[in-house]
Amino acid sequence: MLRRSLSIIVSLGILGCASMHNTPAQEAVWAAYDQCRAEGRVPANVQLLRVDPDGLAHYQTYTSSYGGADFERCLSEKLRAASAR
Repeated sequence: MLRRSLSIIVSLGILGCASMHNTPAQEAVWAAYDQCRAEGRVPANVQLLRVDPDGLAHYQTYTSSYGGADFERCLSEKLRAASAR
């Protein structure tokens, strides 16, 4: 009985997480990141790790901090342009 209850709880938890979608702020940041990468404005050592529901981007630079400022600048430009539309 306990085993069955645990499996039901775990299953419901998995289904609940699978049905979650990104917020509009998260979608905007991911779209801006994709645009910046497509334009070659994000160095290969910069990786976007996650975006909070309020749109706060968390990224990491590998091997050095090179490219972090360029990444932030491009992301800001793209987000400003998207919000102006």
